[in-house]
Amino acid sequence: MDALDASAPLLFFEAVHGSGKWTVLRQWESGAGSRRSELRLLYRSEGLPATSAGLTRLLWSSLQHQLGHDLTDLPEDDALLDDAVARGLRQIRRPVAVAVHGVERLDDGAFDALMHLLGSGIRLILAGIDVSPLALRAQRRGVYYSMLRDRETLLTLSETRALVEERGAALTEMASKVLHEATTGHPGLIVTCLESLPVETTAGLVTRDRALMEFLLGEPLDEEGSDFVDFLRTAARVPRLTTAEAAVLTEQELAPRYLSRLLELSLGRMVWHPLLQERVFRWDESLRLVLMQSAPPPRERKDDLVDRFVAAARVAGDDELLISSLVHTGRLDEAEALLREQIWDLLPNAMDPLWSSLARLSPLQLVDRPALLSARLRLSQSGPPSPASLRAVSGAAKVLVDCVDAGAPWKRMGSLIYSIEFALHARERERVIELFRRARGLLGDLVDADAAEAAGGREMSELLLLAETVFRSGNTIPAAEIAQLAAQLIEADPVGRDPRGERLAFARRLMLHDHRARGLEDGFSPEELLSGPELLWRDADLVVTAMTLMWNDLDDGDFAAADAQLHAAAVRVHDPEAWPILMLMRAHIAVYRQSPGELEAFIAAFERGTLSVPGPFAQQSLSQMQRVTDHLSRKVGRAVPSPGYLPAFPDGGRPFYPRTQFTVHLMEALYALRAGRREALATALSQAVALTPRRELGLYTLSSASGEEVQSLREIAEDVPGGTRLGLERALRFAGNTLNPGVDLSEREQEVLRHLRAGATNPEMARALFVSVNTVKFHRANLMRKLDVTSRDRLLQKADQFGL
Repeated sequence: MDALDASAPLLFFEAVHGSGKWTVLRQWESGAGSRRSELRLLYRSEGLPATSAGLTRLLWSSLQHQLGHDLTDLPEDDALLDDAVARGLRQIRRPVAVAVHGVERLDDGAFDALMHLLGSGIRLILAGIDVSPLALRAQRRGVYYSMLRDRETLLTLSETRALVEERGAALTEMASKVLHEATTGHPGLIVTCLESLPVETTAGLVTRDRALMEFLLGEPLDEEGSDFVDFLRTAARVPRLTTAEAAVLTEQELAPRYLSRLLELSLGRMVWHPLLQERVFRWDESLRLVLMQSAPPPRERKDDLVDRFVAAARVAGDDELLISSLVHTGRLDEAEALLREQIWDLLPNAMDPLWSSLARLSPLQLVDRPALLSARLRLSQSGPPSPASLRAVSGAAKVLVDCVDAGAPWKRMGSLIYSIEFALHARERERVIELFRRARGLLGDLVDADAAEAAGGREMSELLLLAETVFRSGNTIPAAEIAQLAAQLIEADPVGRDPRGERLAFARRLMLHDHRARGLEDGFSPEELLSGPELLWRDADLVVTAMTLMWNDLDDGDFAAADAQLHAAAVRVHDPEAWPILMLMRAHIAVYRQSPGELEAFIAAFERGTLSVPGPFAQQSLSQMQRVTDHLSRKVGRAVPSPGYLPAFPDGGRPFYPRTQFTVHLMEALYALRAGRREALATALSQAVALTPRRELGLYTLSSASGEEVQSLREIAEDVPGGTRLGLERALRFAGNTLNPGVDLSEREQEVLRHLRAGATNPEMARALFVSVNTVKFHRANLMRKLDVTSRDRLLQKADQFGL
C-alpha cells in the first residue's frame, strides 16, 4: 500500500494476471496506505472516455459524489475546463489520485487524456499486465514516473501461510515452504494449488510446472491482449534468446524490458554463452513446455515466425538457432553445410532443447548428411543402438567409403572421422581400431607435409571431433595425441583455424588431462584452462575439465573432492554413460570411498558403454595398466576390461606412464612388507623414487594399507636414497580406507598358506600339520578357489595383495 503512495506524479503498476492488482487497488481506494487524506478514484480501463474533456467530466462527477457536497459545475465549453478544474482542486484543498486498471487495453486517445490530467496536479496510477509500451510513451514525453513490478505483488512465506489459512486449508511447515517455492509467492498460483491440486499441496509434492499448468487452464493467456503476452507466446517457442533475437519478436526498446521481466518471474535465467560471447536468456525448460502447451499459438503464421528467427539468428551469429530453424523448415542441405563447417563447436550438448527439431527426424533421413547424422545420434540415449540408427550408420558408411579411399587428403580425413563416429555408435570395435589407425597415419602425413597449409577452420573442427570421439570412447592417450596435432596447426594460424578461441583451449585441456593422468608435469599453465568450469557448456569440456581437476584431488588423497568433481560433470552432461572413462574413474574412487554399491553401479555402467574387452591390455607399452584394472576386478569379482584399445605412441626417452608404474611399485612395496621380503621392499621403494616427478603423485594405493603398515613403509623409506621424496606421511590420513576384499580363510587354510610361503611341498606340509597329503590338497584347492587363481605363484601374489 505504501508503495502505491509514491511521490512521482505517475506510477506504473505492472504484474501478471492473478497477482491481485485489482484487490490491492480496491484496498488502496478504501484508504489503505500512508496518504489517508488523498481523494482516490479507481476505474477499469474499459469504457473510459477517449477524449480529455470526457475523462475530465467523468472524474469531476466522481469527485462530487465522493465528497458529498457540491463542487462548482464544469463549464460547457471544453476550452475552459482546465482553468475550472484547477480552481475546483484549490477549493477542495486535498490531493487527488486516479488509478486505472487494465491499461494495456487503452487506446491512444484515452492514454493522452490521462496524461493531460497530470497538468492539473492529479496523481496517476496505471495498472496492467503490460505497461512497458505506455511507460516508453511517457518517457518520450519527458514525464517522470516510478514503477511497481511483479515482485512487489509476490507474497512472502508468512503471507503465503496467511493466505492458506484464509482459504481454510491446513498445511504443515514443510508443505507451506514447498507451496511457496513452487508458486514463488504468486497469489493466483497459490489459490489454484489449493483448489485444483489439494492432495499434492497438502503432501508437499506440488511442482512449479504443474501449478503453472493448472493456473493457465483456468486463466488462459489468449484472453489477455498485450504486447508482453504476445511476446511470451512467441518466445516460448525457442529455448533461449539473445537480446537481438528478442528484439525480432517485439520493439527494439521493449526487448530488454521483457527479458528482464521473464527473469523477475523466475521463468529462466541469464547464462554466459561462450560461442556467442554474450549472456543469453535460457528458459526453465519445464515451464517453457507448459507455456507452449497451454498458451495459444502466436498470432502470426508459423512459417513467417520461423523466417524471422532465421533472419535474427543470421544477424546475431547464433548458428545453433539457425541450424535448428533450418531443420525445422526442412532445409536440411543448408543445415548440413553450416554444421559441417563447425561440427565440433555446434554438436548438441547436455541435450540442448534447441535440437528438438532434429530429434524429431529419423536417422534414416540423414544417411547422406554425416554432420546432421552425427548430431542426431548424439541426441539418443546410451544403450543398444536402435535398428533405425544402425541402418542409418550402415548406409552412411557406404556413402563415405569412396571418399575414404580417394580424393583430396583433408577430405579423406573428414570422411574417416565421420566413419569412426558411426562405427563407434554401431559398436564395431575392430572397425573403429582399423579406421583410427588409418586416420592417425594420414594425419601424421598431413601435419608434416605441405598439405597442412590447406587446413582451415572446418578441418580443425573435424580434428577436434575426432579427439572428442576418441576420448569419449575411453582412449584418453590417443585423444591427447590428436589434440596435440590439432593444437600445432591452430597455433600456426589461430585466426583462420580458431576464430572464436575455443578450439585451442579444448585441445590443451585434453593434453593437460593426459599429462596429469600419466603422472607427467603440466605442459600448460592450468589456471586459465581450468578456471570457471561452471561456464563450460560442451559435454566434452565438462568431462575433460572435471577429470583433470580430479587428479589433483586424488593426488592429495581427498577422495570426496575427487568424486565431487566427476559427479558435477555427470550431472551436467546429457548422458554420463556415453563417457565410459568417466564411469571407470568413478568406480576407482568408489573403492577408496568405501562405497561398494556405487562401485558395482559404475563398473556396470562402464561395461555397458565401453568397447574394450577383458584380457591383456591392448598395448604392450601400457601393459602395467592391467595391474590397475586387475585391482578393480578383484573388488567386483569379475574381469573388468582395461579402458584403452586404440594405438598410442610412447614418447622417446622418458617413462610413458609414470603414474601407473609408480602405483605398481607402491603396491609391490606393500605386498613385500606383508610377506616380510625386506630386499624386495627396498627395491620397490627405490623404483618408486626414481619415477617421482616434480609434481607429487598420489599415494591413494596405500589406502588399502593399515596405519601401522604405512608407518613401517615410512621408516624403511628413510633408509632408501631419496625415499623421503615419496612423502609417505601423506598416506597416514587415509590409510585403511579401501574396501575389504571379503576373503575369509579358515585357521587350517592360513596354516597351509604360511607353509606355501616358506616353499614347502605338499608332503612336507602334511608331515608338519599331521594330516594326509589329500587333506593338504583339499585346503590348497580351497585357497585357490577363494582367491580365484590357478597357480601357486599367483596364489602367493594375491595373498600378499590382500594382506592374508
